[in-house]
Amino acid sequence: MNETTDVLSLSSQVKDLVLRSLDDSSKVSIGADEELTNHGLDSIKAVSLILELEEVFDIQFADEELLTEHFSTINKIVHQLQNKLAD
Repeated sequence: MNETTDVLSLSSQVKDLVLRSLDDSSKVSIGADEELTNHGLDSIKAVSLILELEEVFDIQFADEELLTEHFSTINKIVHQLQNKLAD
């Protein structure tokens, strides 16, 4: 698997987790750079999503990494995960 395939796979996994967090799998049209708050992601759902990301990918985000702007779009979440998984 090459880096592009890895990113696409990661993006797909993140999108699935985001849709589950939003409790609406019908929102398959969420773009990778769309603000998730526009699709119903609030602070409670964001915390739930972050906890699920940590569990699924066996990582732990440091407190200073838990900034809203780091988790506002699918692409930004993928970027955060790439950084954590590269450590």
